[in-house]
Amino acid sequence: MTLHSHLLKTALFLIACLSTTFQAKADINFSNGNLEKVKKDAAAEGKLYFVDFTAAWCAPCRIMDEYTFTDPSLGYYVRKNYLAAKVDIDNFDGVGYKQQYNITSLPSVLVFNSSGRLVGRYEESLSASKMLEILKKHDIPSNRKKVASAPKAKPKPAPNYSRPSSKPKINTKPKTKPVSTAKPAAPKGNGLFRFDVSSQPSVGFSVQIGVYADYENVLREVAKFKRLFNEPILVHIDKLTNKTVYRVMVGDFGSKGQAERFTSKVKQKGLEGYARSLVGLK
Repeated sequence: MTLHSHLLKTALFLIACLSTTFQAKADINFSNGNLEKVKKDAAAEGKLYFVDFTAAWCAPCRIMDEYTFTDPSLGYYVRKNYLAAKVDIDNFDGVGYKQQYNITSLPSVLVFNSSGRLVGRYEESLSASKMLEILKKHDIPSNRKKVASAPKAKPKPAPNYSRPSSKPKINTKPKTKPVSTAKPAAPKGNGLFRFDVSSQPSVGFSVQIGVYADYENVLREVAKFKRLFNEPILVHIDKLTNKTVYRVMVGDFGSKGQAERFTSKVKQKGLEGYARSLVGLK
């Protein structure tokens, strides 16, 4: 074998190894910020999901991005068994998620089961092996049940326009209008909303469920919360980094204890919330 041939084979071998390594270290497919979609996908697929809370200034977060989430073994396990999301707490919706999940330090990794229930909170920098150990610990059958979507309504039968064979009977009883008990469908996209607005005194407590930068999301969430809870819905309009944001809260309580007890009802609906004072919200 000539020296040139030997060098060529060696080079091809190294290229193949590097290519295999690059493919094995493909990044985990993170969904950036859209936790509602991740939650719905996890329920439909019967998978757990985890959320990595991060920020551009967080040096330990960058280390996890470079070493933890590029580990081939972890990446393979996540792609097969989990969905993953990444939330920047300095973004508009990230600010809301930070408050909603009480994120007080970075990095923070939260693990949820397929129904969206929080099953693990880890407020530290995690190595790939430690992260893999955590994910395997929570990957049990009771945490990855598929949640069936609501069945589609059956189509109405086509009207019969054929002429009746005999004269119809005349009903002499007074007509009464049936009372509909069906709940209104959740609004999607564009739509017409009935919106009652009145000023709210900055006293007492409420339970904050979300912070939104898009007013369309505010309308959808307010309509949803009105159906779920028999409590007033409050919206606080504020400015963050010269941008308007909307805090959506449920309930008007006289004490923090009452608001904290109401959070259990919020969690029963598959939502996360926390008690907050209304003092100073103007």
